[in-house]
This record gives sequence, C-alpha cells and structure tokens, in this order.
Amino acid sequence: MTTDWMLIGRAAAELERELRGGRVTDAGLLDDGRVALRLGGLRRRGSATLAVDAFGSPPLVTLDDAELAVAADPGWLRSVGTSLRGMRLLSVHGRRGDRVLVFEFGKASRFGVESASRLVLELVPRYGNVVLLNDTLVVAAAKQFSPAQNEARSVQIGLPYNPPPLPQPTLDFAGFTRALESGADAASRARALGGYLPELPRLPATSLAAESVRTAWPSAASLADWLAQRAQALLASSDAVTKGDGEVHVYRDAGGGIVAAHVLPLAQYAELAHATGASLLDVFAEARSATLRAQHGDATERRRATLLTRITGRLRKTDAEIDSLTKRLGDAAERARLRESADALYTHALEVPRGATTYVPPTNPALTIALDPELGPKDNAQRYYALYRKAAGALRHLEERSTAMRARRAALDVLAFEAERADAPTLPELVADLDELEGRQPQRRAASGARRRAPLRVDRPSGARIYVGRSPRENVEVTFRIGRPDDLWFHARGIPGSHVILQAPAGVAPDDADLDAAADLAAAHSKAKDAPRVDVDYTKRKYVRKQQDAGVGNVWYVNARTRVGRPGA
Repeated sequence: MTTDWMLIGRAAAELERELRGGRVTDAGLLDDGRVALRLGGLRRRGSATLAVDAFGSPPLVTLDDAELAVAADPGWLRSVGTSLRGMRLLSVHGRRGDRVLVFEFGKASRFGVESASRLVLELVPRYGNVVLLNDTLVVAAAKQFSPAQNEARSVQIGLPYNPPPLPQPTLDFAGFTRALESGADAASRARALGGYLPELPRLPATSLAAESVRTAWPSAASLADWLAQRAQALLASSDAVTKGDGEVHVYRDAGGGIVAAHVLPLAQYAELAHATGASLLDVFAEARSATLRAQHGDATERRRATLLTRITGRLRKTDAEIDSLTKRLGDAAERARLRESADALYTHALEVPRGATTYVPPTNPALTIALDPELGPKDNAQRYYALYRKAAGALRHLEERSTAMRARRAALDVLAFEAERADAPTLPELVADLDELEGRQPQRRAASGARRRAPLRVDRPSGARIYVGRSPRENVEVTFRIGRPDDLWFHARGIPGSHVILQAPAGVAPDDADLDAAADLAAAHSKAKDAPRVDVDYTKRKYVRKQQDAGVGNVWYVNARTRVGRPGA
C-alpha cells in the first residue's frame, strides 16, 4: 500500500476527532516495537493508544487498545514521555505536500502558566522519524543527523527543526507538453505530470493518466491542458477530501488483500474489487496487519526451507549408511569363504607346500586360498579363523546398526512430512526434534508467549469425539494424554501422518459412521492426503507404544485392523 500527503491529511482529521482533548498518560514502546502514546479522558472511547510505525513499509499510524511494553524505552522516548505526560492534545494536522503529521499538545500549570509541545511524525518511507519540539527547537528525536550526513536538512537536539523539503517542479508547461509528445502510455504521462506538478501525489496522477489514455487527443497541447486543469482541480479539492467525512476508496485483489486506498477514486484500479468506507485509520490497521502476516509468513517459509534442507541432508547420509550396512550384511559368501579356507588348511595341512602363496584344496577346486608364505599351514588357518570370527562378531553390530538406521530413516520421513505442514509455532519444535535425533543438544529458545494450539477436535452426532494431532507433540498429546486405554487409535498404514483417537460415549461401542469418520481424518492428515483411498490401521490405544530413540511421536502397535480412509470425504 502506498501513502501520500492527502492520505496522511485525512488520517490527521480522523485522529483529531478521536483524540482531541485527551490527556497523555504514558509514552513508550509496544511489544512489537512501535512508538506509542497512551491517552485518556477521550469523549468517544475513554482511552486509546496512538501507535506509530515510523520505520515500517509504509510508515503508518493506527489507533488500538494495546498496552505499553514493560521493557525499558530508549532515551529519546523517555524524554518524549517526560515532556508530554499530563498534556492534552489540542490539534492534529498534516503538512500539505508531505507525509508529516503534527500533534499539538499543551497544558496550564496551577499558576496559569501554559506550556506547549509538538510531536512531529515524519511518515516517509526509508526516512521516517519521530521528533519532539518545544517551540521550534528539537527536544528529542528517534533519528538525529547533521548537515554532513544530509545536505538537505539536519535534525539535532537543541537546534531549530527543519521540516523535510518539499519536491520542486522539474518541468515548466512547455517541457510538460514536450514530455507528453514523446510518451503516449499512462506511465510516461504520470511521470510527466509529476515533474510539472509534484504536489499532486503519484496515485491521483496515475489515475489521471489512466483516464487520459482512453481518449484520442488531437495534440499534446490539448492533452497537457486537460491534465493540468484536472490536476489543479484535484489539488483545489484536497482540503475537502482530506479534512471532511468523505468516503475512502479501497481496492482489493482477488484474495481480498488491500492493493491501494485513497480519498480520491483511482482509475488505474478499475478492474479490481472496489469498496468505500468511512475510516482511513481502519484501512491503515488492516494494511499493517497484512504486512505483518506477510513478513511473518516469509520468515516462516525461510525457517521451513532451512529445516527441510537439514532433513534432506540427513536423509541422504542415512540412506548411504543403510546401503553400506545392507551390502556388508549381505556379504555372507565372504564369511563362508573365510571359514572354508580355515577348515581346508587344517584338513590338508600336510599337503600345503612350504613358502606357497596360494593353495587349492583337492576337495574344493573352486576355492583358491591366499597364503602368507612366512607362516605355516596351521598358522595361516588360524589367521583365517580370526578373520571369520571378526566378521561373524560384527554381524550382530551391523544388524543392530541397520535396525537403528532404518528407524532413524522412518523418523526423518515423519519430520519431513511434519515440516511441510507445520505452522510457525511448531517449526522450532521440529528443529529441536531433529537436533535430538542427530544427538545434538537442542538449542534453548526464549518463550514466545504464544499459546500452543490444541489438537483438532471433531464432535460427532453420536456423541463420540475424534482428536487429531497435527504435529509430533500434538500426536503425543492425542495418543498418550487424551487417549484412554480402550479408545481406538488410527493411523495411515506405513506412511507419515497424524495420530487420531476416537472416543466413543461411555458404555457405547463406536458405530460404523464414527469409524469411517476417524479413518477419513487419519487419511486426510497423512502423506497420502491426495490419494482417493488410503489404508488406515486402527487398534486400541493400549496396544500403542512409544518407539525408543525414534523421535517424538513415533510409535509401534499390535492387534491392528485395517479400514479404508477417504481423504476427500
């Protein structure tokens, strides 16, 4: 969403209606880092929090009821609180041509001495700032900079405040007309209009340009006259549309997200869903929430991708080790050859020539035995027996290791499935599960304060309840905390998926409809959710046991029956 000085002016009018006369009771930061003023004694709502996201994209100001954070505030903000606390808000106004909000505060002492302060919000993308003024002097500022850092202006405590410079025209009317001759599309016309009348915000300028391309103009001069007159008319009406109670035009995409909003209708968005409303502050609040959801969503997807990369790498190494173990376990012929060689050397010890390097026993012409010429036949036989015992002794270890690797492989498959479907709070749990599976010490994470979601619960018409785990820890909760010994436990056969518990009413056996519903849910929350039919095993919960060293939520079970689940049911 893009803002401009007309939108900020409209926001100023709404804020003044809501907050005028309110007394500042506190100043500080919100939990999400926004600067906030808490005002009480308001006629319309009692109290409210003015929240300023001066460094957001775009910078916005909203009203809500959030409480200030407990954490310590930065020094400049403590100065703001000290100066404004107890003052009443006298007025709010915008600055024509720029995205600046000015809040005028004042109070009178018991001796009748009046004092005043101004809080200036510079809501300019990439250059946002919050500045407190006493008369014209800067008392506090979120960002300070000197002329050496910014040739156009400076903001420094104790010096006079210089507002951001307004844009200046780069084209006269003749240059504007020539620019229109060389640019026939809407974007070129909007840029030319911005160079001629930079006071006209970009969104209305683009709207005029979009309207202009619908008409065939006899000359660039006539087009220039039309654009200039329409632009001047819009600027002349700006006081009415920004300070009145007119409609706010909101344009949304197919998913309902806000693409643009303005106090003027915007022709360039004619193909989008269009609605009008009375409150721009509500639009600001919705836009900010959408931006936060998108940012959090992007961060979640990055964490998900990182976790899946780790899981994929571990799967690759595990598969390589399983292949190696399988090859070594399957090499029974080599173990047999070692034993046969040792037995043949003992049997034919007197027939083996001294100093020979090979020997072929007459009883097994297909066996060629390599010999150490420095050793006698029996010593060579002892060497082969030792090699055989070593190979045979390693067999048990190889089998145990192979079993453990296959269990790890299954646990990694489950983690990969869970990572694909996990929500943001679940991803750190999966990272910890992977750390534990790899033998690492899980990283300690600060508590986020977010409540963990409860397992999915479905109430059936029969009075039965079905619980579905949607993460490894939810699976543990469903199976071993919610599930009772004689409840039925469901899981898609042989593939990663959710644990599902069916609890029938006391003293009542579950009917076929409830069994089908539980099987359908187990199928729908499994890796085969896109298949038309999925085999689902079910058994009593008391026949389900945790697997040792196999990851959170991994189990084995016995006495199972099978039912067909239909994910799309």
